[in-house]
Amino acid sequence: MKKNFIYKLLTGVVLISGLSGCLKDNSQPDFTKNKPIIELPIGSSSGNEAANSIAASFTVSNTPADYFVWVNYAAPDANSKDVTITLSVDTAAVSQFNKVNGKSYTLLPTVGYTLASNKITIPAGARKVQFPVKINTAALDPTKTYAFPLTIVDGSGFTISANFARLITIISLKNKWDGVYTVTGTMTDAVNPAITGQYPHDMQLRTQGPNTDAIYDPSQNTFGHGILNGGAGSYYGSFSPLFTIDGASNKITAVVNYYGQPATNGRAAVLDASGVNAFTMSSDGSTPVSFKVKYIMTENGSNRTSFEETWTYKSAR
Repeated sequence: MKKNFIYKLLTGVVLISGLSGCLKDNSQPDFTKNKPIIELPIGSSSGNEAANSIAASFTVSNTPADYFVWVNYAAPDANSKDVTITLSVDTAAVSQFNKVNGKSYTLLPTVGYTLASNKITIPAGARKVQFPVKINTAALDPTKTYAFPLTIVDGSGFTISANFARLITIISLKNKWDGVYTVTGTMTDAVNPAITGQYPHDMQLRTQGPNTDAIYDPSQNTFGHGILNGGAGSYYGSFSPLFTIDGASNKITAVVNYYGQPATNGRAAVLDASGVNAFTMSSDGSTPVSFKVKYIMTENGSNRTSFEETWTYKSAR
């Protein structure tokens, strides 16, 4: 018994000594000795040899949109003096990004942006600053997705981050009527009575120009108008109403077929002037509340399907 007691006592002493040794371990890195790094921070590195990316959308307007990219001074302590950072528009980065990620984004043309300078100063005592860019949306094609590539080329003597030196902003354009809507209403197909309205149904308006939007049905993954054919979800082939809207009055002034007027299958779209054909907007005029519209799908010159609908705004797309 006495031997067992001594053995247990010695074992406990050894364990306590081991724990004490762990508590005194100084192997953790000392981050206070890290050298400052200049970077364009985002959530995480792409990790695939292409630039990091971030998405941004802009409403099409004649007034250039303000956009900002953060530039970081990453260090344990704030900088003691002003640090001037130089950036460049790295066009080659877009080609590499598209190749690595299987994308086909269009390089943002020079008419699409304005830089006051390619330099930005992080003031003494600060850790980050916003690099300003003006996006000239009126000069761009709303049907395209653009890529705007920035790269840090000079860190004022400080180390430039290996993983966060390049940032590509993926730019999409929208007008103020663009969005997701819940559609209700009635439709009548004079040719095929088995085709009836699919209401209520969530569909989208997708920007095609500063004052034009086409119907996109996400359930069919296409520009088209959802219908029921014998009770099953479907859509009219090569037919998607493309609305023209007056920017001042928010009235729908015309409807044509997105696929051509007429499309190769003879289908076209015509606005029915007896409808309300107008948007109701939020109090500040920036966001739709709903719109009412009447229009007709013609086929080979004859009226085939009439629509009378209310579109209630649900969310941004």
